[in-house]
Amino acid sequence: MSFELKGKLTDSFGGPISNYTIKAYDKDLVFDDPLGTTVTLDDGSFRITFTKEDFNKQLGESELDPQIYFRIFDLDGNFHETNVITDPFTPYADPAEVNQCESVVIGSGFGGTIISLSLVNKFLAEAVANPGSPKKKLVLLERGQWWVSHELPSSPGSHEFEKIGEQKKGIREFLDANNMPYRLWAYPDNINGLSKFLNTVRILDRRGLYDYRISNKVHTLAASGVGGGSLVYTNVTEKPQKVVLDSWDSNLNLGLNDTNLEKYFEMARGFIGVNKIVTTTSIGDIKLPKTKAFQDAAKKIKQETPAIVTNSSSFDTSDQGQDPSKFEEDIFAVDLSITDIPYRKDENTLFKQSPYLIDTLGKYSFSTILNSIQGNQPENQFLREKIASILRKYFPETNVCQRQGRCALGCIPGARHTNNKKIFDYLKDSKKKDHFGVRALCEVYDIQPLTSGAFKYKVYYNDYSSREQKQKIFNGTVGTQSYKLEVRLFRFIDDGSKKTIECNQLILSAGAIGSTEILLKSVNTTRTTGQKLNLSNKLGQGYSTNGDLLGVISPTKTDIYATRGPIVTSAIKFNEGTGLVYTLEDSNIPKMFAGVSQFLSQSSLFRNLLGWAGTGKVQKIINIITQNPSNVSLNLPLPIQISEQDLSKTLLLSGMGTDTSDGTIKLQDEWKNDPNRDMTALNTVNVDFDMNKLVPLFSKMRHSMERIAKEIGENGLDSFSTPLWNPSNINENLTVVLHNLGGCSMGKDRSTGVVNTNGQVYNGSGATLTEPYMDFYVVDGGIVPTSLGVNSSLTIAALAFRIAEQIAGSANLPVEEATVNSKKVYFSR
Repeated sequence: MSFELKGKLTDSFGGPISNYTIKAYDKDLVFDDPLGTTVTLDDGSFRITFTKEDFNKQLGESELDPQIYFRIFDLDGNFHETNVITDPFTPYADPAEVNQCESVVIGSGFGGTIISLSLVNKFLAEAVANPGSPKKKLVLLERGQWWVSHELPSSPGSHEFEKIGEQKKGIREFLDANNMPYRLWAYPDNINGLSKFLNTVRILDRRGLYDYRISNKVHTLAASGVGGGSLVYTNVTEKPQKVVLDSWDSNLNLGLNDTNLEKYFEMARGFIGVNKIVTTTSIGDIKLPKTKAFQDAAKKIKQETPAIVTNSSSFDTSDQGQDPSKFEEDIFAVDLSITDIPYRKDENTLFKQSPYLIDTLGKYSFSTILNSIQGNQPENQFLREKIASILRKYFPETNVCQRQGRCALGCIPGARHTNNKKIFDYLKDSKKKDHFGVRALCEVYDIQPLTSGAFKYKVYYNDYSSREQKQKIFNGTVGTQSYKLEVRLFRFIDDGSKKTIECNQLILSAGAIGSTEILLKSVNTTRTTGQKLNLSNKLGQGYSTNGDLLGVISPTKTDIYATRGPIVTSAIKFNEGTGLVYTLEDSNIPKMFAGVSQFLSQSSLFRNLLGWAGTGKVQKIINIITQNPSNVSLNLPLPIQISEQDLSKTLLLSGMGTDTSDGTIKLQDEWKNDPNRDMTALNTVNVDFDMNKLVPLFSKMRHSMERIAKEIGENGLDSFSTPLWNPSNINENLTVVLHNLGGCSMGKDRSTGVVNTNGQVYNGSGATLTEPYMDFYVVDGGIVPTSLGVNSSLTIAALAFRIAEQIAGSANLPVEEATVNSKKVYFSR
């Protein structure tokens, strides 16, 4: 059980008292337990969190009701002690909570965020056009909570330009002001941070960030938080190769292909914000050591086998500033959703040296592109396109990548473009917030189609943000300062509270595993009232691992300092024909995991580490990293040196490829066959994929990884391994899937898929094979009908824009279209 103390310290005139130390204690018969220490912020506020494990109760005392008092210290060290809070707990009711609304979106990943913002824009436009009419509202249900950087300010006074007009507030301040639960990214980047990280796995903490599930041969990883997968992905925003998207039309008859989806990929790029990051610092132009090593190997592979490497130049031949004779394009650098400086000076700088403008000293002077686009001269068309590209790329940027290599753990400076920022922008908008509500820590487990009444669907969920509260005001004097201390103590309910919400429009965007699990539970509900969903028998089929394969090169020839930079900077794209399309990327290891590299090439031990993580055995992992247990036979020094230097000669290779996309997601028999099954139970599905079907793909991917290892590895091939995949013993292999796809796949009718190409859910008992449930959609990686062979975020976002256009209208999309000459450019709005 967890608790949260929130308070505010003011003087006798109501003014804030800042920089005073507040210590909270639990009163005991013998020794009082310290619960936390903090310092009041600029506005006098403070926050302390603790759990029941932080205080001890003697016989006869309640372990659920700490007897809290405070010590208030002034700047001279004087302190005053308050009385104990004796008031009883009472239920806390969120004043913004509703149980009926126009639309409900389940999940806040790329699909859920794009659909939500589009519908909010639509509802606002309708309200403006029809003043006085009832305001439609969308409620976003997210099973996880808000996650933020510890560097974000939590009190006013920390932002620029806030003195004029309304005070500006950031995410953390907003959450505090509205009593919305949140947690901080695991930190620091050492063994203590690693312990915090491991304890955010949902098997240990239902409110945790990482949903790591273990099936027989397939381990899956997904995020659980406001922002969905954008919170933990590696930022790669690449489009699949043309042959993959065209197969949706030629092989599956879906009418979707590379050409007619291009517009939506452009929308996705504009919405997410992309850049290429290959430098060592934010002001340099020297590549990261790991990037240079990987790209040098990539260039050699392309030279040797140009027919299978598809990386190619994107230089605009009409732009003289991209003259290949003067500049070499970095064709292996990937698009990342990270803020950064221009990576190619010739393309992105606003200032150009002009040979036509010479100053009085005979030197070239500089003109700006802005000066060059006056009028309608045809020769300046490429300049207009360039400035539009610059604006799209840098308009949404808020911070610069600091090369901390923590992308999947939570970016401390906030340089990544994540969905929670987009959601917050709408919540803080005084007009849009009337049509938008976000309910974090609300996990859906059942959907009921309604056959009568004013609403079409009833959603059943468990609210893990449910809590009780007690409030108290203390008055006193510390030193010579009179004070007023207002405090509120929240006690979270471990098992949450069961709730429902009714709506007319329902969008399921809980991710491939999450959405499939919700639908399977809904079909197999224990509910004895109302109707059950009747869905396609393809539900749970068509699952794809996206060919995720981990390779390790250790040791490398030279120090590559694997903890530096974004997790991924570069990629090699392959097309070997016969459906074998794949991508290999460089990947780093956050310094938090220093000590792990020595286990990566030891297959059985590495698998044990993953198994312990998935079953919550945190202490066992910490022990094995920090020491050499007597029952483990390792030729390692005692103790293991936990240092960033440990990772200086280890490079990870991330592979993704086109698998057979015929895996399954099924309910666990033990759960399904239990008549008293708990509908809110965690992890009720098994994910299965035939490892033998991965052999052709993984053989090609391993061969290409070996070619990279020959160039980078200190011992050539002897430096290379795939710790989860042994080509000599397929039966012992497993795969950890980071890009789960399918389970609710698109199909031309319900005999081939769960949803149509607009994401509408097929009615399993409809009069025709194509009849859908009205206003019921799935919009996430679950609808992707095949593996992609590349990171999935951009594709999911593109499909979401296509569906959002259908249900909200093109004018309400969270991007703005501009025509630059004949080219369409999209800006996030």
